[in-house]
Amino acid sequence: MQLRELLVGVEGLALLRHLYDGSELDAAKRIDEVRRLVDDETFSSSEMVTEAAARDGYAAWAESYDEPGNPIIAIEQPVVWKMVESRARGRALDVGCGTGRHTRRLIELGHAVIGVDYTPAMLHRARVNVQGAEFADADMRSLPFASASFDLVVCALAIAHVAELDAAIAELARVLRPGGDLVLSALHPFQAHLGWHAPFESSEGGRGVVREHPHSHADYFRSFQRAGLTVWACEEPELSVDGVRSKRRAFRHVPDATMAAFAGLPGVVVWGLSKP
Repeated sequence: MQLRELLVGVEGLALLRHLYDGSELDAAKRIDEVRRLVDDETFSSSEMVTEAAARDGYAAWAESYDEPGNPIIAIEQPVVWKMVESRARGRALDVGCGTGRHTRRLIELGHAVIGVDYTPAMLHRARVNVQGAEFADADMRSLPFASASFDLVVCALAIAHVAELDAAIAELARVLRPGGDLVLSALHPFQAHLGWHAPFESSEGGRGVVREHPHSHADYFRSFQRAGLTVWACEEPELSVDGVRSKRRAFRHVPDATMAAFAGLPGVVVWGLSKP
């Protein structure tokens, strides 16, 4: 990844977002910064960033996943928790449970919970972090449960790693009983289109990403309809000022442009769905 390309891209997004409502002074500052970025060889450095499959990327990320500062989790978690808190207690499945943050909350709410994940290292962390739940290694596209087994299914920040949206949504719907609910969160497709993928750092310090597919709202609606699901909620929490500061490489060099580019953009989409 070229630092200069990243920073010029941030400047361009800041300009576009405020093309009609920004001041001439701010626009001039953006242009001056672009000139500086292009002319100064300090910004010609590059860093190797590799793309990893979901299982490999999250295996590398598992030990540090729960460290504070993830802006996506910060805006996603309160919305998911508010949705699940309004659901009746029952048998719940946490798909893509990771280190168990939503699994723990479902236990606290009185559900009988099974957490599944595709990455054994994340499941190990979940077993350490959460008492009172069952855990299993499983792919969301082929869940090892009978149809209509659960009253509530949660799938958080995992569905956009799957290219085959129809297949994944159909499988989540299959294990949900009639009258049950699915709470589904994902990186917002707008952010995926801007090139935001799930970042991780290996134990050796290497940087990598797990791809986030930019499934559109229309894609989701088609998949929901085909799976027989009905939408009862759709929330799009925005990136906060603190969340934008967590984009450390860009904020370190062009803080005003980074804030102008990203603050207030939707960061995630959270769906509430039911199976009639």
